[in-house]
Amino acid sequence: MHLCSALHAHLNASQGGIKTRGIEAATHSIDLACVRMSAGEGAKKPSLLEEDWIAFSARVRGVCKRSAKITLNAAFTSLVLLLLSIFTVLLVRFVVVPRGPVSLTQDLVFDYTTQAPLARASFLEEKFANVPVNFQEDSSKRILRPKQSFDIDVEFTVPESDFNVNVGMFQVNVKLLTPGGKLLLESSRPGIVKYTSKEVKWLRTIVWWPFHALGLIEEQQNVRVTMVKNYQEDSETPFTDIQVIMKPHAGSSKLPQIYEACATIHLSMNIFAKALYFYPLTSFVVLVSLLWSGLNFTAFSLSVISLLVMGSNMEVPSTTTASGSVTTSKSKYDTMIADGVDLAKASQAGSPPVSEVTRDLLDDGLRRRNVAGS
Repeated sequence: MHLCSALHAHLNASQGGIKTRGIEAATHSIDLACVRMSAGEGAKKPSLLEEDWIAFSARVRGVCKRSAKITLNAAFTSLVLLLLSIFTVLLVRFVVVPRGPVSLTQDLVFDYTTQAPLARASFLEEKFANVPVNFQEDSSKRILRPKQSFDIDVEFTVPESDFNVNVGMFQVNVKLLTPGGKLLLESSRPGIVKYTSKEVKWLRTIVWWPFHALGLIEEQQNVRVTMVKNYQEDSETPFTDIQVIMKPHAGSSKLPQIYEACATIHLSMNIFAKALYFYPLTSFVVLVSLLWSGLNFTAFSLSVISLLVMGSNMEVPSTTTASGSVTTSKSKYDTMIADGVDLAKASQAGSPPVSEVTRDLLDDGLRRRNVAGS
């Protein structure tokens, strides 16, 4: 209001109290601008510094509210993605990791009353060994789940004797059978006792003689023969029994002397399945962390892209004036500045130059518009 009073006094002094049409128009414009400024800002007009502080405080509160909303939305989204990651990893473990032991071992007892010793063993539990079992109705009694791939090894523990070394090659025949004796697969592989020279034997005996004397080490070796590789369990005819036959090589009737023998089933698993099976807790944490991080990064990237797309499509809001024309609203001080410009033109039409007070009015209006617009 001080600015308006000073502007009135300056106009009256410059014209010597004589009122003309230009003076009346300028006075009316000043009064209209003052009324609009008073109505928009209140009875007491705040200073420019106070307006800056009010605008800054409003921006800070708006930023804090938006930040709180964004943080809560991000936390909720991240929690949902964490639960989704845990569920996905558990589902993968259920599908990929085999249930039960990764290997099964059964001892083999050979019958040496025949020229080709034979041994038969069942991998079923003893309570089901001699009882008819319907595996289609009760699949829990199966030793392997359907479509599961596995390997079978036959291992012989033999003494490191000259006799076994002189035997040379021998043949191992294996048959996979159902509980009823139906043949599923037959395989034949050769085996041999590894040769060890006398010098190496003497050197080992000298180095390890205390353990040999105490009976902690015996002069023996294990001969392992892989009989079946990547065989897939049938859903209708499950494998339960194994039959092993030892045969000498052609032109010989000698077979190696053995201490004991066993047949072992190894489930066929890739590196990923082995990591999940042998390191369950570590693999679970690693997979959940990787999947959760990937999902969070994907959600963040999609949010940024959507904000960029929405921001590029935003338009400056427009308002309709009393005359019906549509104008773009940038500041509440546009009308005051327009009146100031009209005042300057009216003053120039009356021949006196634009006064300092008029310039101050225009500068003050421009500053206020910039503050409100920013």
